[in-house]
Amino acid sequence: ICDIVPNGDILIDCCAAPGGKSVLCSNKFNKVFSCELYEHRANLIVGYCNRMGVKNVTVKIADSTVFNKEFSGVADSVLCDCPCSGFGVVNENPDIKLNRVYSDICSLHETQVAILENCSKYVKSGGYLIYSTCSVFNEENDLTIKAFAPEKHGFDVCEIESPLRGIKTQYGIQFLPHISGDAGFYVCKMRKH
Repeated sequence: ICDIVPNGDILIDCCAAPGGKSVLCSNKFNKVFSCELYEHRANLIVGYCNRMGVKNVTVKIADSTVFNKEFSGVADSVLCDCPCSGFGVVNENPDIKLNRVYSDICSLHETQVAILENCSKYVKSGGYLIYSTCSVFNEENDLTIKAFAPEKHGFDVCEIESPLRGIKTQYGIQFLPHISGDAGFYVCKMRKH
């Protein structure tokens, strides 16, 4: 995911805990704002940044479905690695199979669309909106992008080049454990007009 995020001045990482993507992207940006809904999860980001010696990450407790006018149109890139079912990492977390039902995926889809709709307002003209999940379900991936409707919000979907093998979909790339490595995940990259 971090390889797909282009360099720039400001990155907003909207669902950032535990902070790995913010830390990895910190060398590509002058400022990184890492947002997390819950304080205890925000503290994980702070701890990770401290352990890695990263100084340009500012952690904020924020709901990514709620507009923050401080971020309006300022970001070169906005990364939305949204809450999802997690079925792409089921090998690492086998309890996912026991604790998820189909209605969870429907509810998560609605949250994912709400996050994209809100966070798309933070991208400046010419900037990028990157959406990702660790899901293998179309409802959380291409169908979320379709429901968001990039063109309606002033975005074009970009071609993605990745060193990992994946399956190109209508809007992004679906990575699967048996062809991409040890996990399944999805990414879509969009550029604002």
